[in-house]
Amino acid sequence: MISPETPPGAEVICLDATAGPYGRCEGLARGAIYTVARIARGIDGGHVVILAEVSPWRTYAPPWGVVEVGFELRRFRYLDIPDELTRLLRETQFEDV
Repeated sequence: MISPETPPGAEVICLDATAGPYGRCEGLARGAIYTVARIARGIDGGHVVILAEVSPWRTYAPPWGVVEVGFELRRFRYLDIPDELTRLLRETQFEDV
């Protein structure tokens, strides 16, 4: 899964293009590579990703007004693992559970 701190311009790969709670995921294809336009706050308090290649669906949601509906972060993973994550994995001491 990608992070809410994923920077614009990061390349991600789609892992899940199945229908979600709001219907079909128009424009998504499993295994396709996309570019992150931005990460936004979702109406439910979580985060969603807005992709450069797929125009966001717009809807009216009271009391916010017109909102852009993005895709759940869990649907994507990084195409390349960022150096920061690789460094954290090297430096972290794992404990036997």
